[in-house]
Amino acid sequence: MASFVAIVVGITVFALPGIVVAQDYEGSEFCQECHEVNYSLWKVSGHPYKLMKSEEARNRPIPLPIGYSWDDISYVIGGYKWKSRYIDTDGWIITTTFDEDGAEVLGANQYNNLVGFWSDYHPGEEKPYDCGSCHTTNWVANPDPTDLTGNQDGMPGMWGTFDEGGIQCEQCHGNGMTMEVDDSAEFCGSCHFRSYPPGGENQIPASGGFIRHHEQYNEHLAGPHANFKCTTCHDPHARAEWSIVTECSVCHGGIAESFATTTMADYGVECKDCHMPFATKSAQPTGPHAGDLQTHIFYIDTDPAGDMFTEDGGLVDLDENGKGAVTMDFACQRCHETAALTELAKFAVDFHADEKSLEVIGLTSGLTGTWWDSERAGEGFVLEFGGAPADGALTMFVSFYTYDSEGNQIWLAGNGPAPSGTSITLNLVITDGAMWGDDFNAADVTFEDWGEATFDFPTCSSATVSLVPNVAMAAAGYTDSDIDLSRDLLESGIQCPTFVNNAP
Repeated sequence: MASFVAIVVGITVFALPGIVVAQDYEGSEFCQECHEVNYSLWKVSGHPYKLMKSEEARNRPIPLPIGYSWDDISYVIGGYKWKSRYIDTDGWIITTTFDEDGAEVLGANQYNNLVGFWSDYHPGEEKPYDCGSCHTTNWVANPDPTDLTGNQDGMPGMWGTFDEGGIQCEQCHGNGMTMEVDDSAEFCGSCHFRSYPPGGENQIPASGGFIRHHEQYNEHLAGPHANFKCTTCHDPHARAEWSIVTECSVCHGGIAESFATTTMADYGVECKDCHMPFATKSAQPTGPHAGDLQTHIFYIDTDPAGDMFTEDGGLVDLDENGKGAVTMDFACQRCHETAALTELAKFAVDFHADEKSLEVIGLTSGLTGTWWDSERAGEGFVLEFGGAPADGALTMFVSFYTYDSEGNQIWLAGNGPAPSGTSITLNLVITDGAMWGDDFNAADVTFEDWGEATFDFPTCSSATVSLVPNVAMAAAGYTDSDIDLSRDLLESGIQCPTFVNNAP
């Protein structure tokens, strides 16, 4: 009979006729002997520290709950980055602390590392430790916790056994490095996942206005990369923020090149800042639109009235294809705190389009600059937009240097308030009467009505102008004229569209 290999709760079992031999757990230092680089990356990641013995945890910068000493603690849950919870010497998660007078306090038992204060985790409850499947190596749950032989160190509150706290090498590679690693997203999702609510399927649980933690795989399924492996982008051995092995630009080169020309790129904004905002909460939020974990949904809902969550706030709202999207309060307002969502939406819609339509944005001060028709060298327009559309004060000034029907150089000028939309019509005047240099006298200048010009701006870099002279100017030889324009014969140095921050 041929031999075979099976993996049972993290223990490699070799089965031959009549013989069962379990491969011993070796420990991560055993793996280090041949895999120094991966061991070093893993050692400073969060995986080894999901559950630490008191002897190890006390040497890390982790505070103690009030009323406890390290001798009262058997293990610390976490303590690496987001939060720390504590297990007493009987294996129960500590849910009651003490005040300065020694009186019991329900809660104040979870230390939130990023924000630096304590919060309540199941205050006052008798809370066993049964989370070892994702926090320890080779966890075996005890189906009968009253049988203390199935509890770690015989502790009544520790409902299972394990070889070592934290996710050590052999949890994924098998004892003695004997298991062929499953590098599928589903395998990573066996821990980076939160169970669906009763009756739910492919859902993303939420609470308190944030996605709940442990849900990278839930989010992954609801995003555009659901068919990818996690290892497509991440080195699983490395600390998460330094684990990227494939940058966004590898697959999205055109978008990356276009984004590199924007002001946001100049300020150091990266793809992840908008497409992977901190919409997820592990311990405590760090701001009104910022959790402490980045989401893997990637899609952005640019509807200013959009809601990321279901009506009861218990789930992320998914479409008929099971896809979700982060809303602009997370993607945009985390940085643009005082900007209205309606204003942000103008810039978020089709943000990466090569020629972004101004239909949503309307006229903007970013249109300021020199405009011309390359086939009509020798004439052109200087346009300037001032003020802010948020308070209705945006105005446009135009100066058109051109020629009359006799070939004499003339200037037409006009100004007026800019309406909503992408078109504006201005009355133009033609100037006369002044002299050159020292002989110039403003009192001598006359302004004669010429007619009107209608400008239409479909994008930031293209426009058309229709010129219609009045009756007197038509009699002088001027005719209707339509000209296609492009922006910046000379660089204006003004980004279009220009963001308007609605500060109070």
